[in-house]
Amino acid sequence: MMRRFLAVGCLALLWVGCGGPSPEGFPSDIGGGVGATPGGAQDMALARRKIAEGQVPHPDDFLAEGLFSEHDLPLEGPPCEQVLCLRTATGIATALDTDRQEVFVQVGFSSNVDPATFRRKPLDVALVIDRSGSMMGEPMTAVKEAARRLVGKLDERDTFSLITFDDVAETLVPQTALSDRAALLRAIDTLEVRGSTCIECGLQKGYAQLSSRPPDAARARRLFLFTDAMPNVGPTGEGEFMRLVREQSQRGQDLTVFGVNIAFNQELVAQISSVRGANSFYLSDAERTRSVFDQDFDYLVTPIAYDLKMELTPAEGYRIEAVYGLPGVKPGDARAGMTVSSVFLSRNRGAVLARLSRVGEAVPPGQSLASGALSFQSTAGEPSSTLLTARYEGSEPLTAEASWYSQEPVRKTVALTNFILGAQVACEKWHGGDKGGAHALAERTAQSLAKAAEQLDDAPLRAEAELARKLAALLAPPGT
Repeated sequence: MMRRFLAVGCLALLWVGCGGPSPEGFPSDIGGGVGATPGGAQDMALARRKIAEGQVPHPDDFLAEGLFSEHDLPLEGPPCEQVLCLRTATGIATALDTDRQEVFVQVGFSSNVDPATFRRKPLDVALVIDRSGSMMGEPMTAVKEAARRLVGKLDERDTFSLITFDDVAETLVPQTALSDRAALLRAIDTLEVRGSTCIECGLQKGYAQLSSRPPDAARARRLFLFTDAMPNVGPTGEGEFMRLVREQSQRGQDLTVFGVNIAFNQELVAQISSVRGANSFYLSDAERTRSVFDQDFDYLVTPIAYDLKMELTPAEGYRIEAVYGLPGVKPGDARAGMTVSSVFLSRNRGAVLARLSRVGEAVPPGQSLASGALSFQSTAGEPSSTLLTARYEGSEPLTAEASWYSQEPVRKTVALTNFILGAQVACEKWHGGDKGGAHALAERTAQSLAKAAEQLDDAPLRAEAELARKLAALLAPPGT
């Protein structure tokens, strides 16, 4: 059975499970609940750290999927009654990178899972730690603290192995039941930095340890990789890692990457964490580490849907310009068909945003903007799909200088997207030598974000506006 909702303001609600019981491990009749977010990068913490330390970030450090995952971006609609619900809404507003009025179609994620009763599946864990020379000092200290917290989140249902690597990999603890927590903590404490960086060596040994356990649908298998992602021995190319991670994902062995070190290779990790069942986090400081493990751990190991596909057909006179928040897709890429490999439980309700450009001076009332379909599989393998529409529902023609939102929450998602667009282009200009142009755009970005924060009276958005102001100050030419 497929349920469909086509509502004013381009609202569409998608249900998992075809009206039947929720997947094993999830309560079936809970109203409200936690959120859900696409896999891939779950934060923009590397860019935040660089700005805090007075460094101008690389444009690729500003990840839309990471920023969206850090914010709660709920869309209005009927109560979510299944383990995954998707809604859509539309905004028409100026894009900071082009100064053109564009159409933004948001897909929002939520879940009915009750945090009070939710319990994750038992885990087979392979903990793989980079001990190469670049991890000297603060990075290794941060990794040891994070690894201790991870061990603290495991229980008697779980199994554990510990692998370290430099230019070779070593299994310190083979896959075993979690019976002697103190011994595992002592093994972590003995880690010392040395050698080069063969990430593939560590991954291969970690996956081998997971494979030593018999298959069991009632359990989850996950490799946790702690690294600065700077391989210099063995395979170092993105494509080689993607093949390895995809092969293991197909065998039910998923990956979470925890990044450390300000020299972290964000681009490599963003790609490998876009694979089905994968995600990534940057551990910028002790507070971030506590948040990830104390609040998010049970959710980050719990995918609830796979292969979410969005097919979007623009109305006549419109075309797709970009997609934001899609793991593994650069923000400027235009896609008529979009795929999110995995959707995980989360404290926040996440988003993906499609951007369409248009021709003409004004948008008439009732103008169709786009149509399409959403489909995915639950983790139990059940398919589900629905239609979506995007339409301008204003009562007057919308001029090129005006903006309109089918729901107020879309205003925040568009504001965050403009932050990403403005920051990326400003940093690109700065690194390219156009210091004046970089500073001017960064100032505009900060002002736009601050205006949206006041309009919405949104404290998290005010914090982002302050970050944007700090970036603008960093990009100011000498003497200004």
